[in-house]
Amino acid sequence: MTTCKDCTYFFSVPENADDFEPGKGDCVTEKEDAKGKYWLSKPTTNASFSCPTYNKSK
Repeated sequence: MTTCKDCTYFFSVPENADDFEPGKGDCVTEKEDAKGKYWLSKPTTNASFSCPTYNKSK
């Protein structure tokens, strides 16, 4: 099964951040509408099962 840690949209929370926890990160996806580009972010962990937007990192 694929997990978030293998996805290009997964970004780990840096160790110097106030909310750092091992394995904690954010799923950040880029969207676009008539007004322009924007980004959606949701908290996740690197061991979470991947979602429908999963994109294998290179």
